[in-house]
Amino acid sequence: MDRIEYKQQFYEDHYERIHLAVPKGMKAIIKDLASEKGMSINSYLQYLIRQDQEGMFDTMQIADRNKEMLSGISGNMHDGYDIIFKDGHKVHARTKKDVRKVIIEYCSEKGV
Repeated sequence: MDRIEYKQQFYEDHYERIHLAVPKGMKAIIKDLASEKGMSINSYLQYLIRQDQEGMFDTMQIADRNKEMLSGISGNMHDGYDIIFKDGHKVHARTKKDVRKVIIEYCSEKGV
């Protein structure tokens, strides 16, 4: 495998692409907001999503040391919550209490 193929394969294995459409003029606003923080548009959008996730983490009372292991949590109290760890491990939990329990157990297994 040559260098270009390796990079393409790495990208496919580790990243997902999202096509985002915004109203005319919004791209410039997003770009300006990102540059004010010294970020690319991509980094800025990830930052905003992470901030939103932090709110959920705080609501669920997840310890800071365990937050570092999480890629994200999605869901609601009716359907349950999907927990995605940075290593790709995924778990579904029914309640917020179960979310905390699953995270603590998984992080303990990993030595965090």
